[in-house]
Amino acid sequence: MNRYLEELESMGVSLLIYKGEEVIYSSTSGGMKPLLEAIGDLGREMLRGSIVVDKVVGRAAALLILYMEASEVHAGVVSSTALEVLRSHALSFHYGRRVEAIRDRDGFIICPFERLVQDISDPEEAYNRIRAKISELDSGHLPSSDSFM
Repeated sequence: MNRYLEELESMGVSLLIYKGEEVIYSSTSGGMKPLLEAIGDLGREMLRGSIVVDKVVGRAAALLILYMEASEVHAGVVSSTALEVLRSHALSFHYGRRVEAIRDRDGFIICPFERLVQDISDPEEAYNRIRAKISELDSGHLPSSDSFM
């Protein structure tokens, strides 16, 4: 395990974002919200060139990290599709364990956000789609049966 992942674990957080050697953002929340909140709170300019350390990075998270224009990513767990995205954009990455797919909390079905961006390769399009879905869920609207397809 590398130093960044060790710090993530020892601090008991799910996300750390560094600018140089300084932690500029951390979160104990899971899912996509912490990355979206970091973008909203800090802005892309501050996040450009950062190092993102995340417990779990699937395709959706990888696309958000690319949207942030981070310089590298460290993931405890990474999906095969996230690795494809990161490689295709030549982003430096390190990970602890690779899985075929990120699954939802019950472990049976593919994470809804992974399905949401499965056909997207543009980070800005992914950011807009993920942000819209989070807003929809936060507003209390029940997703339709095909909303994550």
